[in-house]
Amino acid sequence: MAEMTIEQQRALALARARQKAAEVANPAAPQTGEELRSMIYSQLDAQREAAKPKPHPNRETGNQKADFGSVYTDDMLFGLPGKAAAGVNALIRAPFTDKSVGDEYNTIRGQYQNARANYKEEHPIANAAASIGGAVHGGATVNRLAGSTVERAAPQVAQAFSNSYLGRMAGDAISGTAQGALSAYGHDENIGKGALIGGAAGLAARPVTSLVGGAISAAGSMLGFGNNTRAQNAVAEALRRSGHSADDVADDLTRAAQQGQPEYMVADSLGNSGQRMLSGVARSPGDMRQQIAEQLQQRQAGQGRRIQNALVEGFGTPQTQDQTETALTALRRADADVNYPAARAAAGTVDPSAAIARADEFLGTAGSLPRTNIANDSVEGAVNRARSLLTDGNNIISDFDTAFRAKVELDSMIENGNPTIQGRLRPIRDELDRALERSSDLYANARNTFRRQSQDIEAANVGREASMRGRVEDTIPRFQAMTRPEQQASFRAGYVDPLIETVQSTPGTMTNKARPLISDATQAEFPAFAAPGQGPQLMERIGREQRMFETANQALGGSRTADNLADATEMAGFDPTMIGIAGNALTGNFRSAGMQALQSGVNAIQGRNQGTRDMIARMLLQSSPTQARAELAAAVRKGETLTRAQQAIVNALIGAGSTAYSR
Repeated sequence: MAEMTIEQQRALALARARQKAAEVANPAAPQTGEELRSMIYSQLDAQREAAKPKPHPNRETGNQKADFGSVYTDDMLFGLPGKAAAGVNALIRAPFTDKSVGDEYNTIRGQYQNARANYKEEHPIANAAASIGGAVHGGATVNRLAGSTVERAAPQVAQAFSNSYLGRMAGDAISGTAQGALSAYGHDENIGKGALIGGAAGLAARPVTSLVGGAISAAGSMLGFGNNTRAQNAVAEALRRSGHSADDVADDLTRAAQQGQPEYMVADSLGNSGQRMLSGVARSPGDMRQQIAEQLQQRQAGQGRRIQNALVEGFGTPQTQDQTETALTALRRADADVNYPAARAAAGTVDPSAAIARADEFLGTAGSLPRTNIANDSVEGAVNRARSLLTDGNNIISDFDTAFRAKVELDSMIENGNPTIQGRLRPIRDELDRALERSSDLYANARNTFRRQSQDIEAANVGREASMRGRVEDTIPRFQAMTRPEQQASFRAGYVDPLIETVQSTPGTMTNKARPLISDATQAEFPAFAAPGQGPQLMERIGREQRMFETANQALGGSRTADNLADATEMAGFDPTMIGIAGNALTGNFRSAGMQALQSGVNAIQGRNQGTRDMIARMLLQSSPTQARAELAAAVRKGETLTRAQQAIVNALIGAGSTAYSR
């Protein structure tokens, strides 16, 4: 017999010891050594056979059968229709068997679950594909239905979820929780555990896809390749945050160009989202830094000229106040040179008796000579002088020319006198004026024309005063009381003149010359005082100038730290963020250090290298409406494609995770 192994020797010794103990209790036990060896070998063979893996016992499936289509449909519908069908079948079959409805339901569901288990063992790859595909299909359907329902019922909530990355993650977690709970319920598993697994899968799905996609972009970024897709996606995101469409931005640029502001660009139209994105590029290393700075500085240097043009065109005043007054005065003189000689030629005798009587009423000397030794600067002196223009005590004037000269002198005395003197002289002047009117039919036309033209000239000073002081509750009614177009035009000339003076005299290339024109007063007065039909356009142009300054200030103003670090990067070839991170860490500012490190990591993951940033900058600096429309529309389409692809991957991860427990 072959030599025994150590294992067999140990087994033989143990068996002999057991044999001696068993001989007493069992006389039929093996007695000889050969019988003992045979028994030992049989036991060892049985132990080895028992240790071998056994095939899964056949499961009871009845007439149930699982295939790719049934698995796909089952996971697409979260197992709910199958569960309902089993319940209906149990209700129908139970009365014809000795089982209860519940027992019959358990039998039917168990048979189908066994059929799925058999299919999974026999076709593991096909089962996984069908299960994941069905889960993605069902999950996408649930997401669309839930999203449209929430958007209709609570649009602000839907917007809040979609506006941020964390919000979208929260939405994914909610969707995963719902899918996990539905799938667990449909497959008769623990609902709480299924919901927990689905929620965890939903929460992790989007970061996983971002990290995978970011890793690919980061590889290109490390090699220095610009990623046009990433650039388009970034601009599309800025467009979405602005609340505008590509057509809205193009129309905005078109209006700006038509209104004399062709420098207006995409970054301006997008508002804060475009300005902040351009600022990020301008403060990072790259070829576009200098172009951005030069373009914004050059544009800002022309702000004064553009604002002046906007004011001149908005108020319809191509001439200054002095030029307007000079022109109006010359017109008044020319008309007076024609009108008054005609009135003089047609005049008869003038009777100033009523005017003299008004003077005598005040002086108390009716019928006698006026008193002497009256001070010339007193009220009595002024009235006495007015009376002396009309009579010397014995004779009174009667010819038109002398009476008219007296009336002109009275006008001058009233204009230069104090309120008390003005109040006493006006009745005298008015009576003399009526006497002149009675003496000549043409005098009234000459006088009225001269008076209107004088009011037109004076309106320029009224407008200037309104521009420099006064409340809108007074200035606007004062302007609205001027019913003649000539008077309103003169008011506008006086009103806009100080504004243009301020724009022209404000120094500095990067000074915001639009700021003084944006106040509560100007917001009310500009539309009220502007030339007919020019108010809305004037306000748009000033608003754009403010927006363009904000863009330049965001990109070029503020702290120079970021610019200095970007310069150091280009000179020394190292990452400036590492200096900032180390400096903040050494000074104990761990929060800033952490934020800088996080931002650096995000930029690397997103592939925001120099090439990509330059692509973003070129799109944001675009001012051609046609080109901007094409580029933004392409960015939106690319962003939608990426979003759909990412959402499909997210749905796949959510679906796979939420149905994993039930499968």
